[in-house]
Amino acid sequence: MRAVLVGFVLASFASNAQAFEWRAFEWRLGVAYASGLGDVTDLHEDNLRAEGLEADVDLKVPLGITAGLAYDWPSGMRADVTLGPTFFIGGDVSHFELPLGATIGYSFDVGGDASPYVRAGVIHHFASGDYEAGSDPGFIVAAGLDFRRLTFEVAYDNSEVEFETAVCNANNTVCTPSRESLRTYEVIASVFWRFR
Repeated sequence: MRAVLVGFVLASFASNAQAFEWRAFEWRLGVAYASGLGDVTDLHEDNLRAEGLEADVDLKVPLGITAGLAYDWPSGMRADVTLGPTFFIGGDVSHFELPLGATIGYSFDVGGDASPYVRAGVIHHFASGDYEAGSDPGFIVAAGLDFRRLTFEVAYDNSEVEFETAVCNANNTVCTPSRESLRTYEVIASVFWRFR
């Protein structure tokens, strides 16, 4: 009897509470373009040339897969966790990056046919590869437009990935090891498919 009473009380509170609803979670899966990846391929080519090797590093498809989970409150506040976009560079060199971000924001028309939103938070890139030497977390700000099942978003990411590089003289005869930090994603344009 006690278990039935406790279950009834919990169900009563749960039905009246609007602060947290499972149906307010929204999954996102999409593709994204990141503007700073050309700098990564250029750095790899420069390093190969400094080593006296043929340098032809190309990012064949500059689109990466991205995913996320969003929670929308009835007030318009939102919280997002994002994973990606992920990119691979292969061939003579290898490079892999997968960012993880957490943001809070505001949706201007929750539940509407088209709802503009803004969000800001932190992001960290998990990177590995031939010349990768570390990464520093940064801030991300984004603005987007949620339609019924699609989202279009543009974001700015100021996190950096550090790479080993070589600084050479004009003749490439004397090179000294160095490190260079790049904003590998910087501007990100994404299209998401939304589902609950």
